[in-house]
Amino acid sequence: MPRSVARLADWDSVIGTLVVNDKDLSKELYKKYSAIHRRKIRAWQMICVLSRFARQDSLGQVAQSLHTSLYRNNLPAVRQYLETFAINIYLKFPPLVGENLVPILRDYDMRPQALSSYVFIAANVILHASEAVQYRHLDELLPPIVPLLTSHHHSLRGFTQLLVYQVLCKLFPTLGSRASQTMPLEKRCFEDLKLYLANNSDCRRMVIQMLDLWQGSIIVSLRASMEGYLDAYDPKISVTPAGIFINRVEELEFECVPISLLEQVLTFLNDVREDLRCSMARDVVTIKNESLDPHRMDLSSNAKGENLLIQQPKDTCLDFQKKVTLSKHEKNETSVSSFFGNKEIYEQLVEMEKDDQLLDQLLQSRSLAMERVKASQQTFILVASLLDRIPNLAGLARTCEVFKASGLAIADANILSDKQFQLISVTAEKWVPIIEVPVNSVKVFLEKKKREGFSILGLEQTANSIPLDQYVFPTKTVLVLGREKEGIPVDIIHILDACIEIPQLGVVRSLNVHVSGAIALWEYTRQQRSQ
Repeated sequence: MPRSVARLADWDSVIGTLVVNDKDLSKELYKKYSAIHRRKIRAWQMICVLSRFARQDSLGQVAQSLHTSLYRNNLPAVRQYLETFAINIYLKFPPLVGENLVPILRDYDMRPQALSSYVFIAANVILHASEAVQYRHLDELLPPIVPLLTSHHHSLRGFTQLLVYQVLCKLFPTLGSRASQTMPLEKRCFEDLKLYLANNSDCRRMVIQMLDLWQGSIIVSLRASMEGYLDAYDPKISVTPAGIFINRVEELEFECVPISLLEQVLTFLNDVREDLRCSMARDVVTIKNESLDPHRMDLSSNAKGENLLIQQPKDTCLDFQKKVTLSKHEKNETSVSSFFGNKEIYEQLVEMEKDDQLLDQLLQSRSLAMERVKASQQTFILVASLLDRIPNLAGLARTCEVFKASGLAIADANILSDKQFQLISVTAEKWVPIIEVPVNSVKVFLEKKKREGFSILGLEQTANSIPLDQYVFPTKTVLVLGREKEGIPVDIIHILDACIEIPQLGVVRSLNVHVSGAIALWEYTRQQRSQ
């Protein structure tokens, strides 16, 4: 056997010795674009190319090493190559699906990130299998995937819904009502499931909220992206050098642009969007205040009143309020008849004046109430854009209202209309300024607030974090909360002025993010009250 062929025959040992056991490449915590990140990508790109030379006698070691790698935490840019490699291995060796992939999918205690990858792998194995084994794979893989549609983990549940929907659309084309009546029970169930996933409002809302495809570089609707990705995805081409180094989705741009230039473009666009958003918000506030100004209220919208004003001579077309506010000696029937034409019209205008005065009083009272609320607000902004669980966001809205924070930043303001949010928040969002800051604009927002004189803090345990009870809060504070479980990303930690942590005495040492935010906001309030 030639030396080069012998080396290819042992390619499977590369997985175990290089990416599984290597000290650097097996790390789960590493920065985006770091040396380890780039080495991981190159290593798995190489393994994908070599997957065409996989042999039957090495499948046991390959499957074990692959499972170990998929179970670890990896950035999406790395994980996509693990999934590509796994899809090609299972397609090349169909018996491995029932022996290895099905038992893994039935491990319901697996980490959600790893389980999401296996759902993606299983869906593509079904979609791209040969006709001879496609429906056999469907019978093997769909039953363990369907229970994940009810997963408590919202990202796993939503992702599974998208993939199952794609499988059902391809393998269960829509049938007419007559044909559906003659279908077996399981096919009717799948047909109704497909219709539910396509038309249910909650499913559509979840799809809209889940915005980042695997690379996370372009924000688009996940359903549209997933459909484009699955349509363009070819397992055989994906493990060739050309397939590895070209765009996975045709719509993605800037693939060959240097990262530094791309970051500058994104930073510029985010700055422009943030400035435009603030300008539009100021315009809305200005228009709203002007429309509520009692001195600008005009009752000429009444059709009769408007016609009367138009019919008056130019010298009598004075301010409406001034014309109907008559002195006592002018309120006789003769003057009324000569000025307005008849007594009935005059009485209608007097009633309108009374209503107008009452409206003025109500508007003034509301304006004073809003001014008192704004005057009593604390200069504290809570940034929760990295959170996506509705109960946590609704609870933080209540906390901000209780302690009169000056703002709550969230990734998507549409969540305010969610029924679950409204049930938990009990109208707190109506009294707290809600700031929409998408995830990819958090850094721009924080840098802007820093220029405005705010101190940017993060609630995170780091090597230099300060215990909450020992930290003195500045008056103008912006507090950033991290993602559930993952915490604050490293690139955001670098721009923080300080990190504070809540001293914990228990064994688990893990507080719910809503509870953590409430504790920090109370400590800030306590310090401000004691000044």
